[in-house]
Amino acid sequence: MDNFLLLNSTAGTATRSVTFLLFTNEIFAMLVDMRWALLLLLLLVLADFRYGWGESRVRYGFACRQGNKVLMEHYKWRMSRAIRRTFNKLADYIILMLLAGAIGMAVFEPLGIQHTWGSWVGAAIACFCELASIFGHFFYLRGVTVEKRTLAGFLKALIVALAKKKNEDVGEAVEEAFKNSENKSE
Repeated sequence: MDNFLLLNSTAGTATRSVTFLLFTNEIFAMLVDMRWALLLLLLLVLADFRYGWGESRVRYGFACRQGNKVLMEHYKWRMSRAIRRTFNKLADYIILMLLAGAIGMAVFEPLGIQHTWGSWVGAAIACFCELASIFGHFFYLRGVTVEKRTLAGFLKALIVALAKKKNEDVGEAVEEAFKNSENKSE
């Protein structure tokens, strides 16, 4: 009876190992095909880490000035947590690209389209998510809020943030001009 359990557990491990080895080559080939998208994602994740660090520092300072112990504990910088979340995010994006590549193999290859287009779609989704996070941090650090959740609202907030970065007074004037033009159009 003990030998039966030992043999079955070994067979299961061997099966999993062989399956993993068979798919490792496919996964590696997909990652090599997407190396430039991976590099772009790595740069975006690092930029998000940097801006997130800045936002956390500003929010922590605000909580300290208010004397709010709960917010101070929430926004206290924890390097291990930040690094872990950054690598988890990168792993999630890689898995998204691999899953999109596998869907591309299943759907696009029979249609005569390269499967890498699926991975590129996955990479584009990941880049969009990461850019939204980066701009959210950037806008917070510049004191800009996106009034309307539309492309026009985003572009106005971006213009105001860039203007405030160059000169605070110019940024305020641009923001006021946008508000005045919205009030006139309503």
